[in-house]
Amino acid sequence: MTTLADLQNAIDTLMQHPLGPGNYRLIRVVEEKAYEAYVFGLCLQAVRKLGVTPTLLGILGHPNPFVFRGAPGQIHSTRWNYGYARFILGTEEFEIHAGVEFRGASRMTHEVDIAIMRAVDADDCRANPDDPASSSLVGAWECKFYDSALQKSLARAFVGLVDDLGTNIRATGLCSNKTHAQMLLYFQAKKRPYPHLELSPLNTLVEENFVNMVAGELKKMAMI
Repeated sequence: MTTLADLQNAIDTLMQHPLGPGNYRLIRVVEEKAYEAYVFGLCLQAVRKLGVTPTLLGILGHPNPFVFRGAPGQIHSTRWNYGYARFILGTEEFEIHAGVEFRGASRMTHEVDIAIMRAVDADDCRANPDDPASSSLVGAWECKFYDSALQKSLARAFVGLVDDLGTNIRATGLCSNKTHAQMLLYFQAKKRPYPHLELSPLNTLVEENFVNMVAGELKKMAMI
């Protein structure tokens, strides 16, 4: 069973903070939020796999420490020095965020646990405070850390969310430390999100699959 300590150790390794280990902060020190931070770190690893170094930033300045939200929030919030990462692929800049709300096609706002979006849209929403439109998204992942069995209703709910986020997204998936046989069957249908089940620091094969898949989609999108 993956523990909070396992997740915290993995976050430290994946973040590669310039000031070394221990330079991140979870507003809520619980497994659920640590798991989101862990998947955020795996996305950083996917970017590095393409030979690109992501830059860790904070909305109020240097991310010392890098702060992860404790609840869904707005990209322009300055309540804390919330952290995000920025990177360049080809001729375009992108950002990785955790726990940010996006405006769907229906105009309803949705929390996206881990998002990769176009930096130009993020800049605009910080300069002119607003929730980014889902059209700015290129990747979105739901993160579910459980100490009991997964509920299959989570799969239906996430498919509905992805539907409202529109057609610009290149990569979507549900990440969990647990698995569910019926959920795996449900996600087999064409154009449904990918099930990154049993994803944890204790399962290097699933970790590698996730990193490779994210890196592959980014590479294909940027034509590098």
